[in-house]
Amino acid sequence: MSHRDCVVCGQEHPEPLFRKDGYQMVRCTGCGLVYVGEDPSQIDFDALYGQAYYTGGSDAVFADYVGEEAARRRHARRKLAWLRHLPPRIPRHGRLLDIGCAAGFFLAEARAHYEVQGVELSAWSSAYARDRLGLPVFTGTLSQAGLPTDRFDVVTLWDVIEHVPDPVPLLAEAARVLRPGGRLVLSTGDIGSAYAQARGADWHLMTPPWHLTMFSRTTLARAAASAGLRVVGWRSEGVAGDGWRWRNRASLLWSRWLGLGDIVRLTLTK
Repeated sequence: MSHRDCVVCGQEHPEPLFRKDGYQMVRCTGCGLVYVGEDPSQIDFDALYGQAYYTGGSDAVFADYVGEEAARRRHARRKLAWLRHLPPRIPRHGRLLDIGCAAGFFLAEARAHYEVQGVELSAWSSAYARDRLGLPVFTGTLSQAGLPTDRFDVVTLWDVIEHVPDPVPLLAEAARVLRPGGRLVLSTGDIGSAYAQARGADWHLMTPPWHLTMFSRTTLARAAASAGLRVVGWRSEGVAGDGWRWRNRASLLWSRWLGLGDIVRLTLTK
């Protein structure tokens, strides 16, 4: 069976790795990107990201995303504090766009500092953000939103890029709406981490069809460069192992400081 070309470098004929939940994961023989080999156009994204995805009705995803609003908003406030005060700092004021904003909890906290805008593919969660939280959120893709060029001081993609069938065009469109000298911040799983490599198909972020592309730092930087973006800084997040030895607070902080976490946060500019 043939599989689609690499979504970062375009190399043909990726090598099969393993099947996971009915999907063939493949690795590019050129840049090493790991991704779902099947054509994503066959996936019903409206059904995939319906109400059940956010309220605990789907296996392998959120237990109850909207039910955890208070905790998620606390985390958003901490995230904003890190971004605005720790290097590499993002602009402290101006316009902020959150791509894949889900129910809008990060935007709800960010509007204390920024003029905010959201874009979200899920009709259910974007309606939640508008109706419950009063947020300006467009339903659809970033390209469908047709936002002005050089509009935003800050663009964020929190755990979004791995869900996207074609990540480089998304990054290029995000670069277009980012003002020169602004900051684009994204987070995603790091398949190049020792923990992800050790877990393989059982890695907790290996969840097709929700996660379609699994980046390493190298392939993520390559995708960003292809979109006209330049790396400003990296930060390690996530976990580095299983069990209480790795999951207690001290070990989490230590492993992230050493760069061992299985999630990476990348700050970019153009």
